[in-house]
Amino acid sequence: MSLMQLKKLLTLIARLIIGIFAFAYPFVVFFALRNDVAVKFIGLFLLAVIVVSFVRHRNKILLGLGLILCSLILFFNQDIFLKIYPVLMNCSIFAIFALSLQKTPLITQYAKRMNYDLNAKVIKYTRNATIAWAIFMGCNSLISLVTVFLSNKIWVLYNGFISYILIGIMMIGEYITRKWILHVESDK
Repeated sequence: MSLMQLKKLLTLIARLIIGIFAFAYPFVVFFALRNDVAVKFIGLFLLAVIVVSFVRHRNKILLGLGLILCSLILFFNQDIFLKIYPVLMNCSIFAIFALSLQKTPLITQYAKRMNYDLNAKVIKYTRNATIAWAIFMGCNSLISLVTVFLSNKIWVLYNGFISYILIGIMMIGEYITRKWILHVESDK
């Protein structure tokens, strides 16, 4: 195995671990809390995932937030800090969409990469879609924050299931709308 192949394999493994952990995080926390697994142990695992994620993406803001969160988990040893992680992730995604509106909206950037014909109507649509995603992720962040203060069952139900379903519905709805708008525009 060459060095390049090894690097690709390690990158794939890191992506897989981060993806599984991000998706399964609410269930891991719920299981751990229910079975008296030390909060600090989960905090150390979260710290490892954040460091691996930083090495891959070089996002200093997420690294900083992650390190602060892990420090709170390790110092105070309170489960409430474990429950804040999904809130931070939702807020980060909200910020990415919202801040992109200052320059080129995020959905417009994706449309450019996909070589769509970016006429005025499509650009307006991609801007509005970015606004819709920002509002959606802002609402998702607020609901996720509220669940932090509710029972562990409600927290895991929302952050490990309902939130993902809502994001999926939003993605499908946006995709269908985008295809319809692009189809209407291509017929002109």
